Amino acid sequence: MIEQEKIEEIKRQTDIVDVIGKYVQLKKMGRNFRGLCPFHAEKNPSFYVNPEKNIYYCFGCKKGGNAINFLMEYEKLDFPDAIKRLAKSLGIEIDTTKGLRHKELYEANEFACQFFAQCLDREIGRRGQEYLARRNIRPADIKDFRLGYAPSSGGLVTFMRQKGMPVERLQQAGLVSANRELFRDRLMFPIFNLSGRIVGFGGRSIDDHMQPKYLNSPETPIFRKGEVLYGLYQSKERIRAKGEVILVEGYFDLLSIYQHGFDNICAPLGTSLTEQQAVLLSRFARKAMILFDGDLSGMRAALRAIGLLIDAQVDVYVAVLPENADPDSFINEQGAQALHDLLAQASDFFHFYRNAVKVDTVAQEITLIKDLIQIIGRIRDPIRYDRYLKYAAHVFEIPVETIQNEISVVSAKSEAPARAVQKPKISQEERMMAMILNGYEYFPLVREVLQPDDFSEESINRLYKKLLKEDDFDIADLSEAVDEGLREKLLSAIMRDEPVSQDSISQAIRTYKGRVQEKRLMERRNAAIKRGDEAARKEFDRELAALKRQLLNINVEKAVDSEP
Repeated sequence: MIEQEKIEEIKRQTDIVDVIGKYVQLKKMGRNFRGLCPFHAEKNPSFYVNPEKNIYYCFGCKKGGNAINFLMEYEKLDFPDAIKRLAKSLGIEIDTTKGLRHKELYEANEFACQFFAQCLDREIGRRGQEYLARRNIRPADIKDFRLGYAPSSGGLVTFMRQKGMPVERLQQAGLVSANRELFRDRLMFPIFNLSGRIVGFGGRSIDDHMQPKYLNSPETPIFRKGEVLYGLYQSKERIRAKGEVILVEGYFDLLSIYQHGFDNICAPLGTSLTEQQAVLLSRFARKAMILFDGDLSGMRAALRAIGLLIDAQVDVYVAVLPENADPDSFINEQGAQALHDLLAQASDFFHFYRNAVKVDTVAQEITLIKDLIQIIGRIRDPIRYDRYLKYAAHVFEIPVETIQNEISVVSAKSEAPARAVQKPKISQEERMMAMILNGYEYFPLVREVLQPDDFSEESINRLYKKLLKEDDFDIADLSEAVDEGLREKLLSAIMRDEPVSQDSISQAIRTYKGRVQEKRLMERRNAAIKRGDEAARKEFDRELAALKRQLLNINVEKAVDSEP
């Protein structure tokens, strides 16, 4: 593993505002910085960065952590790669070769890729070679994608055993299911994360009668198909340089176009575009060119993708293929220049949406108008927003004010639930723990007063025991110490609360301890009454009276201390 001392040094030296500010436009808001969350589509900023605690938190999607967590989430990096990125910017030398999380699963996928590639190059892979030739795919032109072939006879398990890889590991990686190799007689497409590591596979059946035609790896700890885009790793630098991405539906669509020089391209993994994929694309491109199949399902997929990409603040254009054509067949039949011309004539989302949705009645036209107004209302760029607002008013002969009023109504409805959940209910024990973490520099005072059994909630009790054991607890590591719900509550409270002083935390823990003692005495008093022990009841009454005087004195001290 990476030396803990190095990690702590990097954390201390990292300016989280500087790191996140390279990706998010932040504005100073009191002691925090605020901006639009890069992890989900939003119009009103709910993303906060606290430079004092070196943490970030979004009140909308609930993501939070430190600069390392941010890079892991935003750039889809593994922990050692995120550490390496920060270390390089700070001029700190580290060794990241042993710190890879889920290293065994990545190794399993890498060995599997080697096996499939070897099979494709040999006689056993002749069916795969012939299939690629029929589809006009030149492996030499797309070597970056490391295609392979899974033989119908199998052989992966034997190959893996020779590498010292147990079958259980293959099951965890999604390569084996019920003691049977998942992929057989399929052309194999390795799926890469943004770091270039293989996280899963897509397999295309050689014979069309074999179902399913396309088979993806099941989801694993390193693979969530709704969060990955095929080809993005290979194309991301060209996409970033051009500021534009071509979005296609399938593996062969991508490969056919890529080998003809259209190298700013990626594709969902056989499913409709997801919100996570749209946000991921927005990190690399300002403009998306949708190039889906020309059939009805392709048109519907394009319509669904438009809203998600607009939400992610990406300009959307749609290139309409001839009916029943797909990008693969189009470029092979018409050539690269024809595709270039088609992309140049692409319609913006407004025209495509209006032309694609057929209306025969006034009610259908009203639905179309409201759909477009809802999409326009999610555009944050004021120039683009104004352009489409006025254009919609002109096309549909509706006053601009009427459209603006409709957008206001839609926005109010969509934002109301978000405001309602921004501040989760928090218990007394959770509130106390949030204050302890907020004023962690005063923890020596806390441990002198509070004991683990002062917290009856199991998760808080367990976290407090962890604090007692560790010399230097990092708030950003809450995700490893508590469940997601508690992490959200604690980070939310810490972000909202003002900095904690020594006096305020001393007062708080004494009051909290008193309330705990009061509760215990009340329980013992009630038990004495229940068993008819009058003497014990009177003794507990005296102790309760003394404790209440003590608590009263604490509150009086607080009032006196607060006087000018």
